[in-house]
Amino acid sequence: MPKDRDALLSSAVRRSITDKVAAEPDHWTASRLAEELDLHVTTVRFHLDQLEQAGVLESGIERRDRPGRPSKVYRRRAEAVPVNTAAYVVLADVLAETLGGDEGARVEAATLAGEAWSRHHLDHVTPEGSQGEVPVRELLDVLAGWGYPRETVTVEGDPAGRCQATLTHCPMKAAAIRHPDVVCAIHLGLVRGSLEGLGVQAPAVRVTPMVAPDVCTVEMSSALHAGEQVVEGLDLTHVRRPRPDATAPGTPEGRSTSDRPSGAAG
Repeated sequence: MPKDRDALLSSAVRRSITDKVAAEPDHWTASRLAEELDLHVTTVRFHLDQLEQAGVLESGIERRDRPGRPSKVYRRRAEAVPVNTAAYVVLADVLAETLGGDEGARVEAATLAGEAWSRHHLDHVTPEGSQGEVPVRELLDVLAGWGYPRETVTVEGDPAGRCQATLTHCPMKAAAIRHPDVVCAIHLGLVRGSLEGLGVQAPAVRVTPMVAPDVCTVEMSSALHAGEQVVEGLDLTHVRRPRPDATAPGTPEGRSTSDRPSGAAG
């Protein structure tokens, strides 16, 4: 555990908060903790913010069926495990070969797959605001769950009309460069499906990967917005792809992921 985390947990109050959150993940809100610990809710929020910024805790949106703005709930953050990016590349290779067809067909199929997944697997909430407004806070929570920490995402524009999220340090960059028509199209579908689940009517989403090194953009608007709409789709003009015969990162040198030993089935 980093030294700054050790310093934070030298506080008895922060240790109590961390212990309670670890024992009952996704249960404790700031107000519940304040009542339990007999502290002012502002004091508890301060400690929670410090613990979250240090990577001790992480937050999500409370699951609820009743109306009203959902609250943040907290859980102990798992220790980071090194990511094997080569595994993502191989997975993208498999998906691209399985989808087959031309690039347009792969983009369409991957986008629909991302939409379907978000509808069935994400815990959708009803944010405040109109159905024509992009729910920025809730969308940032969704992106954080996909590996984009909040500090790597900035949002500009008018959430009630048209806005743009700028994402840095893509967790699947190596796979996205090799197969953007699959990886980035799935991302497009995930965002669109998530916005629908968050109550945005007929969202339009445009994903533009690699507008700069380690930078992608996601433009969003709703059909209810009276102004200029986002031209929906996947813009791959900035992606510099490796040669078709290039070796995928992590595979033995001189052998591509599509190579098979002589006599192998398939």
